[in-house]
Amino acid sequence: MLSRSPDLQSFLTAAEAAVRQRCRGTGPVAMVTDRIFTALQVPSAPATQLGSGRLPVCGHLATALDQARLQPEPIGPLAGAFAAIEPGLGWKTRAGAEAQGEQFLNGHANATIVGSEGLEIRPDVWIGVSLMAPHTRYPDHRHPPEEVYVVLSGGEWRQGSGEWHAPGIGGLVHNPPNIVHAMRSGEQPLLALWFLWIGAPSG
Repeated sequence: MLSRSPDLQSFLTAAEAAVRQRCRGTGPVAMVTDRIFTALQVPSAPATQLGSGRLPVCGHLATALDQARLQPEPIGPLAGAFAAIEPGLGWKTRAGAEAQGEQFLNGHANATIVGSEGLEIRPDVWIGVSLMAPHTRYPDHRHPPEEVYVVLSGGEWRQGSGEWHAPGIGGLVHNPPNIVHAMRSGEQPLLALWFLWIGAPSG
């Protein structure tokens, strides 16, 4: 049976606690949370090599993590668990970021923790992290997998043509499949973890 590193398991345990604290009940967030964390009970193949390291925008990471670490459980422990695995991640810009201008190109980075790459390779769940420098907007985008963000900093989110809203540190953002969504930072950097349910492979 495949095993999982203690640091990654600690992160996943802390992440589940953070999501479940905010999604009690039987609504859509609770349903996708159950799918994701039930699947994660069975480890998958570990990465064969670590990520390629940080981008310059990651200079804002410490500021964002410092804010999150000051929060009570479960967010403080989640921030600490993320900091323990972060050195193994490979930060990248979004594909096609050049078309969005210099502010976005140089002001954001994403890293995969679990999924098609990252620390654990698996086809059913994709977990990652997004970081944005102050005063940066992530462009409107959509994707088929359902998504839940755990917010670790200040920042605002929007769906479709709706109003911008600030979930606050520890808040959740739920994006149903294929909904157009975006996020933006204010005076402080934005840091958020995202969890996508890809689904069990067919066949």
